[in-house]
Amino acid sequence: MVTAGERIHVVGIAGSGAAGAALLLHHAGATVDGCDADAPSPYTPPLDAAGIAYVHGHDPRHLSGVDRVAITPALRAVAGHAELTAAEAQGIPVVTWQALLGELMAAPGRLPLAVTGTHGKSTTTALLGHLLVAAGLDPTVEVGAFIGAWGASVRPGAGAPFLVEADEFGDNFLNYHPAGAIVTNVEMDHPDYFADAGAVMASFERFVRGMGTGAALDGRLLVIAADDPGARELTERLADWEGRIIRYGPGGDVRATDVVPDPSGTDFTLFDRRWRTPLAGSHNVGNATAALLMAHAIGGDLDLLADGLRSFAGAGRRMELIADTPAVTIFDDYGHHPTEVRAALAAARQRVGPDRRLWAVFEPHMYSRTALLMDAFSTAFTDANEVVIAEIFASRDTPQAMAATSAEALADAIERATGTPAIAVGDVDATTEYVADHLATGDAVLVMGAGKSYRIARGLAERLAGERES
Repeated sequence: MVTAGERIHVVGIAGSGAAGAALLLHHAGATVDGCDADAPSPYTPPLDAAGIAYVHGHDPRHLSGVDRVAITPALRAVAGHAELTAAEAQGIPVVTWQALLGELMAAPGRLPLAVTGTHGKSTTTALLGHLLVAAGLDPTVEVGAFIGAWGASVRPGAGAPFLVEADEFGDNFLNYHPAGAIVTNVEMDHPDYFADAGAVMASFERFVRGMGTGAALDGRLLVIAADDPGARELTERLADWEGRIIRYGPGGDVRATDVVPDPSGTDFTLFDRRWRTPLAGSHNVGNATAALLMAHAIGGDLDLLADGLRSFAGAGRRMELIADTPAVTIFDDYGHHPTEVRAALAAARQRVGPDRRLWAVFEPHMYSRTALLMDAFSTAFTDANEVVIAEIFASRDTPQAMAATSAEALADAIERATGTPAIAVGDVDATTEYVADHLATGDAVLVMGAGKSYRIARGLAERLAGERES
């Protein structure tokens, strides 16, 4: 268990999850520092504000006086990593930051909560955290995205709820044992870790069966989507599970009705009252339903929750409005799976209306994912008028995986499957220049990806700002 004064060194501290965990460890009384080959990063300013020291690069000398080393799980695959090798030689325990987050969740007086699913977990976690704040429950929250209202990806709180975004990659979410959990969907992803859809399903089942209990929930509560095939299969596999299950959404125990979308948000009926969310897209009606169900189950007042839902500004890089000029509107989104691409484009279309030309600018994340899901990707862009594919972001891919497909192959597949014009023009910088040169007044742009695609959105915004000043 994390203890006050324990010295923890975080390797890879500039990443979104590790930086957030470092902040929560610091708040819990641990003495935290770290290092990262990519420091500083967009996630390190909150570390600076908290006085958490970090350095660029790795060196075994960083381990002097350290009680434990926390790492991002991907570092285990780095052969001969200088600090990890030294820690092993010195007998210093090495754990993942997710394991330490699990320890914080399990502290006395906490009500552990989690949101998981192949898609939608960041938005749903951020929304549930925001609702709990609005309800006066003062939660601690960890999200895999920057939250503007918190100035970080985490929010330390003194209340009982401790909410985390539970990521299935690498079975990382098995470090968490929540009393209440939301499962938004279950679908094949991360082919560099999961052998097939059956392995994904087995991992989610292990997560649910490993849930803890909480008095505020009279044991354990699972809130799970009713309209997702994978979630339905998971529910069936849990027939002997000792816990309460609420299925939400179309075909479920609780569902939103009378849904009315408009460019600035969505209205719907739930709990016999009208609700308003600034979020667009039918998927976000489902996310809101799940978050409201969980918040209400642990005591959130409906009037306070309604105020919270209306005031939720969204999570960073989840349909984030980057620029809105008289000429062009630009959104940035983290979507990198066909299901996410389709949902994000539908939400963008709701925002901008049916008549504006909508550009989908997509940086595929990992060759292995692109190759495996090529058919689904090829039909995911139908809400766009123009599609531009940036060079694939390799991330954890092996050279063998990188030979399996290309950005050009994806662009060709999209055009052949749907007739939507699609082109691949190079890296993120070349893609930015191409789109900027071809935009016309009245256009809207949705940039998507989990690698460097954010540079495209910001580059386009800078170009527009420069044109307005000239």
